[in-house]
Amino acid sequence: MGRILISGLLVYDSGKTWLGVSLARRLVSQGVSVGVFKPVAGHDAWRQYPTIVESFNRGILIGEDVVKYASVIGDTALEWMNPIDILLAPPDPLSYLGTNIYTYLNDLENQFRQIVLARVSFCSKNSTQHFIFRDNLKRVAPSIRRELELLTEKLGASEESLESFIRRLRDGGIEDELMECLRRVEEGRDIVIIESFNNAVTPFRRVLDTINALIVVAPGAVAVYYNNIGDVLKAVDEAAIRYGERGLESVHLLSRVSPSATLHLKPRMSTDEYDDSIEQLVNLLLSIR
Repeated sequence: MGRILISGLLVYDSGKTWLGVSLARRLVSQGVSVGVFKPVAGHDAWRQYPTIVESFNRGILIGEDVVKYASVIGDTALEWMNPIDILLAPPDPLSYLGTNIYTYLNDLENQFRQIVLARVSFCSKNSTQHFIFRDNLKRVAPSIRRELELLTEKLGASEESLESFIRRLRDGGIEDELMECLRRVEEGRDIVIIESFNNAVTPFRRVLDTINALIVVAPGAVAVYYNNIGDVLKAVDEAAIRYGERGLESVHLLSRVSPSATLHLKPRMSTDEYDDSIEQLVNLLLSIR
């Protein structure tokens, strides 16, 4: 069993899912049984509108990244693959016209002002809960707010304050649930690809103790850690002590620990297009014991 963690250097568009899907596709083509674990996922109701339709049809809040993975490895239990999903929707710009337009730009930078729906799946209980955050929903443009209301009804989402939801995610027991989902995902698999979120080096601290390799991706390149995971753990913990939650950002690791290997990635039209750099990375991962 191998656990491969993919992290991003940038807050947005590092290429984590593009790389993860590419690796999964290549590994599957070589007869390797692959599991995927994306503990926390976020998607945008406006920029990724098809996820609204997908979620309505499936009866579970789900983002496009998880659907992409499922299309490669098989449509397994998506709630195990992705236990926590968060849907954002931008506020209505017309409601800010005038002097408040500056506030609109500030709100676009604040994800907490845009979270409208969320899902938490508990693998130990085989249960799922959906939540609606109406204070944020009421700021969304009417054209999409109605569709979000319909999705809320379809999912049977419960009203909850965003503050209460954030406390729920920070509860110590949530890591136990995430680890249980990871155990279910990896049953019968040769390799599990774990994807972090935004620019966090790890989706949650405990999983970092269990990985065989860490890949930090940025546009055009990857840094791979595998024979110095102990140094990685030490650097991450030291950065967390010094900077708090921001210490978990991948940039701190890259500034402290040299990777075991680096590779340049090539631009491609799609994830199923052959790329010898992906081939090299796959061979490297398969050689790690």
